[in-house]
Amino acid sequence: MTVVPALTLVALLATGDPLELAREAFAGGRYDEAEQLAQQAALPPRLGTALYLVGLARFRAGRPAEALEALDAAMLAEDAPEPGQWSFNRAACLYALGRFDEAEQSFANAAVDPALARVAWANAGFAALDAGAPERAATWADRAAPGASEREAVLVEELRALIAQAQGRTVSESDEAYRQGLVSFDAGRFDEARAHFLRAATLAPDSGRAKLMAGASAWRTGARTVAREDITAALSLTLEPGDRSTAHQYLDRLSFGLRASGPGLRLSAGAGLGFDSNVLQVGVAAREVSDTSSDTDTASVFAEAGVGLAARFRLSDTLFAHLSYGGIQRAYTQDSLRDYSLQLHRAAASVEWEAARRVRVGVSAGGDLFFTGLSDFRGLQASANGWAWLAVDESELTSTRLDLTFAQKTGLASEFDYLTGPRLDATLSQELRLAAQSVTAWYRYRQDRIGTLVQLASPDSSGASQEYVIPFGWAGHAAGASTRLVFGRRFDASLEAEVERRDYLHDSYLRVTAVDGSVEELGRRRRQDRRFVLGTALSTRLSARLQLSARYELLVNRSNVDTRLTDEPGTCVAPDYVCHAYDYTNGNYEKHVLMLELGASW
Repeated sequence: MTVVPALTLVALLATGDPLELAREAFAGGRYDEAEQLAQQAALPPRLGTALYLVGLARFRAGRPAEALEALDAAMLAEDAPEPGQWSFNRAACLYALGRFDEAEQSFANAAVDPALARVAWANAGFAALDAGAPERAATWADRAAPGASEREAVLVEELRALIAQAQGRTVSESDEAYRQGLVSFDAGRFDEARAHFLRAATLAPDSGRAKLMAGASAWRTGARTVAREDITAALSLTLEPGDRSTAHQYLDRLSFGLRASGPGLRLSAGAGLGFDSNVLQVGVAAREVSDTSSDTDTASVFAEAGVGLAARFRLSDTLFAHLSYGGIQRAYTQDSLRDYSLQLHRAAASVEWEAARRVRVGVSAGGDLFFTGLSDFRGLQASANGWAWLAVDESELTSTRLDLTFAQKTGLASEFDYLTGPRLDATLSQELRLAAQSVTAWYRYRQDRIGTLVQLASPDSSGASQEYVIPFGWAGHAAGASTRLVFGRRFDASLEAEVERRDYLHDSYLRVTAVDGSVEELGRRRRQDRRFVLGTALSTRLSARLQLSARYELLVNRSNVDTRLTDEPGTCVAPDYVCHAYDYTNGNYEKHVLMLELGASW
């Protein structure tokens, strides 16, 4: 029996106008037209590219002998095609011509391309079988099987069934049911495939491969709980190393938390331009400036660039680790605001343990390092962080998580000593996962016990010195929600909103030291802020590596500390002098940030 192998005939997608129409015709199935157009373009320096396309078009048109002639000519040109793909497509022509020994060798040569290796080995097996060498065919099948993808496994099992038939062996019911399952799986009939795989698993209860593929079929139908049960059961049975690795990959896809991304390395980089309407509110530390008025220019265009590196590890079946580093530089272009430019470095190491079927426990440690300024580049703040979390995945759709975080922050220069102190966070969140959308809601309590800034104010006419005493420590309650929506394969959007109440831990006041040395504390006030944060982003994937994103962020802060607030008549007098004229800053402000970023990942 002669079986035509599954062929991978790939046209070179080299750029250049002469071949555009030919490639379009080939992609549209107009092979005679594609051949004619490619022949017209068959001139140096694209002679090999054009002849290669001529050969592919002739093969698809059912003329393998003429196709072979064009492929051989293409390989002699200066712009010869890639050896792996060329050998594979040449083998397909030889196979169609009944030259099975030559086809077997050419398929073997195609394995120099790792992406084609297993399908090439399987097709070499078909060629060997049709050449009357079932033993060689079995060797090729054994070589192609380990690590085969689902589609490649269909070829291998089909080959093995034909080898058994050629050798006069009877295929077991279990193997036949498994083969039928692969055929159905490859055709996209996943319910039917799962039925075949479960039958194979019943007939061979010690073999894990049928149970694994039953779980893979369930996953394709969206039955995540069933899929996880099948694949977990498969791991307790006999599996080849490649199948065991595949089972772990499926469990990664079916899991949440650190495991969900699977093991691997990821490098990312990005650059963008943006606009910040209120640079003085930097978001990292409230470096507020006395005597700030509504006339102060606080807006600037900025440029930003960043890099990131992440490594994910599977330490065991239930223990996963994640190492990450990220660095960002934002530079403001406004001369008066360049000193507020920021550079951030952040590193973290995390470990998560699947303590039970739906319970995850994790710990993490890391640090942040902030710098500020451009020409006057200097350290701003360092932070050592530790946090722990407990997550319960109640179902495939929902998870509840509790995070506890501690950070010790330190100002890196004397002017930033007030940024030194501990911070404590406790966050309770609930996540809802839908097919193309996820929604997370949270509540957070935070204590940021950083220090107090003493800032000189303008002296009065009597010559007395004045200092603003500005405590920055606060405790706050925040609630918010975020959502992410995926539109097909190229677009996704996100939206996040948060409201927060901040109660400062100590009073702010104006300290006046008279010429006689006496000290007064005026305008004592306990600051309270109400904040609203809104962030939205829209991203489109330009290619497998590139992504373009547009972001907008809004921060609205309302405070009882504001030099612009008016006072009732008679309140700004001795002995308390409780009036906003002594406030140290404008606590009522808005901040708008717009940014367009191009990112790449590997």
